[in-house]
Amino acid sequence: MKLKYILAILVTFTMFSGNAQQDAQFSDYKINMSSFNPAFAGFFDGSILLLNRSQYTGFEGAPETQNLNVNIPLTMNMGAGFNVINEKAGVTQQLIVTGDYSYTIYTNDINMLTFGLKAGFNSLNVDYTRLDLGNSNDDSFRNNINNQITPRVGLGFLYNTQSWFIGVSSPNLIKEKFDPDVKEVTLSAKPQIYFTTGYQTALSDDLLFKPSILAKAASNVPFAIDFAFNFEYMQQFRFGVSYRLNSAVTAMMGINILQDFQVGYAYDYNTNDLGKYAQSSHQFYLKYIFKQAKNMRRNCGCSFTDPVNNIGF
Repeated sequence: MKLKYILAILVTFTMFSGNAQQDAQFSDYKINMSSFNPAFAGFFDGSILLLNRSQYTGFEGAPETQNLNVNIPLTMNMGAGFNVINEKAGVTQQLIVTGDYSYTIYTNDINMLTFGLKAGFNSLNVDYTRLDLGNSNDDSFRNNINNQITPRVGLGFLYNTQSWFIGVSSPNLIKEKFDPDVKEVTLSAKPQIYFTTGYQTALSDDLLFKPSILAKAASNVPFAIDFAFNFEYMQQFRFGVSYRLNSAVTAMMGINILQDFQVGYAYDYNTNDLGKYAQSSHQFYLKYIFKQAKNMRRNCGCSFTDPVNNIGF
């Protein structure tokens, strides 16, 4: 069997393993945190984000991810969001479509406790005919999965102050079994859990330091944790590095252009076993921010998004 097919199968079962399918992974997660925690939905000004991530570039079947992320503030207490994630990995293609709702309780004039709800669906396709398996008669590759739809329901919580935030969420509480012969969807006793926290401090009048952590735990998949060390300069330019445990080192940057637009790029140097074959991953994004009236957005000096330019970082 050719090496590229071995790698395609490896990627497929790494990203879409049996009963514990993993959600898409992002290099620069702070620009689209509502994708995994609905409590971040519509938190300040409105925004539209387009993102593309190419993982393990260099061999056929490597993961490709696109994300459309929309955030809309509704009132000083409520926000809404819309997420579309399309991911291809090996012989699989998954489409996730969700809507988000968030509600904030002010614990004082500035600090806030926010609850979020996420709901939508997955659509999964697996085409085993694209694999060159030689003379293999393995029944595991006999039947394709065609447009199998399963619901998604998720929850999120966020506590935010001017200098730090902490959040916990599960973007999908429903356990999925993708079997072309036995279709079953049940509530999961072990959903994927995300924990995130961050802090900001001023190093000078123009430079902010914003370290953060994102951790993810799920049944039957490796524990994942990102340590990010980010900076924001003059409310216009963002840059930083992060380390994903036993996986990758990432450099990232973003810049505000034309007042309401932001563009950015992240480069991963892969340090895991697959990195032996493809050392780099790339993520590009374009973000548009549309300002809302003060009575339509939360009254905060947020520790995760800039209240002037909504640099979102």
